[in-house]
Amino acid sequence: MSGNRDGVFRGREGERELLSGVLDAGTGVVLVDGAAGTGKTRLLAEMAAVAARRGFEVATAQDELDQPFLLARLAERRLEGPALVVLDDLHLAEPGTLAALRALLPASAHEKVVWLLARRREGADRLFAAAAQRGAVRIDLGPLTDDVVVDLVTDLTGGVPDHDLRALASTARGNPAELIGLCAALHQDDQVEVSAGNATLRADRSPWRTEALLRDRISSLSDRARHLLQVASVLGQRFEPGDVAEMLASSTAILLPSLDEVISAGVVTSLEDRLAFRHELLWRLVADSVPPPVLRALHREAGEMLLARGDSAVAAAEHLLHGAQRGDVRSIDGLVAAAKAVLWNAPDAAAELAVRALELTDQASASLVHRTVIAVRALSAAGKLAAAQALAQDALSRQVSPESAAKLRHCIATTTLLAGRHAESVEITEALLQEPDLRPELASWVEITRMMALLGHDRRRAEELAEAVVRTRQGSPDDVLATALAVLAAIARDTGQPGAALALAREAAQASTSHDLSAYPQLLLATVLSGLREFADAGSVVRLVRSGPSAVVAKETMTSVVQARILLQAGRIDEAAVEARAALAVAEETGHETVVAPALAVLAMVALHTGDLPAAIEHAGRFREQAPVDGIIFSRAYYQWADVLVTYVGSGLDEALALLTGSYPGLVTSGLFAEEPRAAGWFVRRALEAGDAGLAKAVVDQVERLAGGNPGFRAVAAAAVHARGLLDGDASSLELASQQHRDPWARANAAEDLGVLLAESADRAESVKALENALGLYREIGASRDSARVLGRLRKLGRRRRAAPARPASGWSSLDDTELAIANLVAKGQTNRQISSQLFMSPHTVNFHLRKIFRKLGISSRVELVMRSRDDR
Repeated sequence: MSGNRDGVFRGREGERELLSGVLDAGTGVVLVDGAAGTGKTRLLAEMAAVAARRGFEVATAQDELDQPFLLARLAERRLEGPALVVLDDLHLAEPGTLAALRALLPASAHEKVVWLLARRREGADRLFAAAAQRGAVRIDLGPLTDDVVVDLVTDLTGGVPDHDLRALASTARGNPAELIGLCAALHQDDQVEVSAGNATLRADRSPWRTEALLRDRISSLSDRARHLLQVASVLGQRFEPGDVAEMLASSTAILLPSLDEVISAGVVTSLEDRLAFRHELLWRLVADSVPPPVLRALHREAGEMLLARGDSAVAAAEHLLHGAQRGDVRSIDGLVAAAKAVLWNAPDAAAELAVRALELTDQASASLVHRTVIAVRALSAAGKLAAAQALAQDALSRQVSPESAAKLRHCIATTTLLAGRHAESVEITEALLQEPDLRPELASWVEITRMMALLGHDRRRAEELAEAVVRTRQGSPDDVLATALAVLAAIARDTGQPGAALALAREAAQASTSHDLSAYPQLLLATVLSGLREFADAGSVVRLVRSGPSAVVAKETMTSVVQARILLQAGRIDEAAVEARAALAVAEETGHETVVAPALAVLAMVALHTGDLPAAIEHAGRFREQAPVDGIIFSRAYYQWADVLVTYVGSGLDEALALLTGSYPGLVTSGLFAEEPRAAGWFVRRALEAGDAGLAKAVVDQVERLAGGNPGFRAVAAAAVHARGLLDGDASSLELASQQHRDPWARANAAEDLGVLLAESADRAESVKALENALGLYREIGASRDSARVLGRLRKLGRRRRAAPARPASGWSSLDDTELAIANLVAKGQTNRQISSQLFMSPHTVNFHLRKIFRKLGISSRVELVMRSRDDR
């Protein structure tokens, strides 16, 4: 602790000014009232010192025993000059002393004497009343105001207190002495940390002196007040006085004196809608004073009280978690009710409640299996797939009713679907659907699970089943119908029918009614819209999904990965990477394998365009091995396209094109160009580079077929114009494509293709213009590798990049695009030769740029660059 350790005498400026005025007059009586610790003695001492400096004769009693002797001396002689008589603690004075003082005050009314009298708001009542009637000046030293408390704490700690420290300081009730004592205890406990002029409470120290001080304050309360606090602490740091009264079998009116006492003591404060302990430390000290068995019983009573009057089952469950005991049917049922109530919007809490209820259930209870089903569903919603499956299988190993067994088996089918084990999920669901006594409401969900599993396992059967459902279930919104329509939409998307895919996806999204589908129909609609470059509509769908009540992990991770690809396709690389990494982290932690491959595909694309080839190769290798590359979230063609791109950059053109005749023979004739329109131009470009006119023509024919059959989709039409322009070497088509493409990637690709084509003409000015246009687009979206490629093309034309805005002379912001790309690759451990291959320049040129980077960052080695990249960025 630093600053003024005994505290500046703050907050009494008005009182000191008033007393100074009385001293100026040279006569009068001043009556000072104040509770212990409010600064009476200090105020009197300060004014005595001021009076002495002004030439006053100062007469002060040492204590209440000295007061009668001082008054006797004053009665024996007349005070000749200006004098100040100071008498403190008159509430302790004997009656005879007060009588003598009452006699002296009127007698000295016409003398140059100032009387300064102080008490603790009780005692000497007749004296103070009589003096007040004769015109004495009255000063009441009340609590310090909040702003003065902040100033005083700042003095005492050396830093401006944050909200938590202010809350703790408020327990002193504006009493300076208590506040100084509190800050002293915090200093002794080393509880205050000051940084950048701000004071905060540390969480890594044991505040035992501070706790002892606060514990003494609580102990000074009456038994009834402490009893009230203990019951209130069970209800939480904030509580309703009526709840305390009900638990005490009393009324708020009867408890009012105790409530006033705890508020006056600074332990509790009044908020707008309830009462609250002033600080968490006070609340914890009171709660810790309740013996554990009693605490559990109080929690149980609180939970049952809330259940009995129909309050939120969730609020009751917070108490029942602490207080319920094995076999306590009412409390356990409360936990189960709460778990069901929050299953969708707080699945983690639901899982905790449901599992706890199960732990407290007797093995012989008739409710055991029902509670097991609830726990399995809650664990699944919370993303704890392995725990959910293990619990369900354990229950099935015992004898359960056919109805309960069917529910548990369906839960297992759902977890295996989310874990990417589609064949296993199909087997379980088909066996369930053959059971004659399967309840209709469960049969619907089993059918939904089967269709989704078949979509990842057997497309032909999935399509047949979905078509049969659509034929028989048309009408009002229905989740089975929504799933069937979504399955057909995914198949239409993957087979090059964008119009049908969009119509089916819209219908599926409208037919969906339940949270249990994890918003799949809506998210599929978003992927179709984004593929067609309808980014605004796709974003609206995702926002609608995220604003919904469901927070189940499957929905959250699927939404993140869908949003990641939308952002990537829209050219927002950094945001796409953040969403994809978040989805991947959760999917890997929870076993949602259906989301791992989509997240890896997005991250591979991001790494590719930012020049991080090792990461792109790693991501592609991982999703290539993943079973969930199944076309449920993204099409199979999208993963294949990402793999071809990574293979081209990492291994060259021959190996990339070999994939089209080996692993991915149907890629060009799939629906890829409606899901990723810019892929058409890329394939034509690479086919021409390889001298494969047949492949180039096949790509153009496919994309033109898609455009002709779906005239309303401008992204596909622009892709067809772009592909045709490349095949025919038509500059006007490429220029038109650069204007009509609906995403920045494709516009930049078309502008670059135009610049390359025009570079062979006599007038290279138009080529430079097109390449600079492409460079601007690549820079805008952060595609450093693509920017570097275009810069290389411009250098070959003898042109440097257009002047960029003025940059600082040093630091990361001083690096240009090429330098940033090189610095990023060095930080990822790549050599100069690897970087030169990535950025289309010689190793010597890389070394030249590295020297510039070192100079701008004030470093001298690659190791320092790696360290600076980690620390500064």
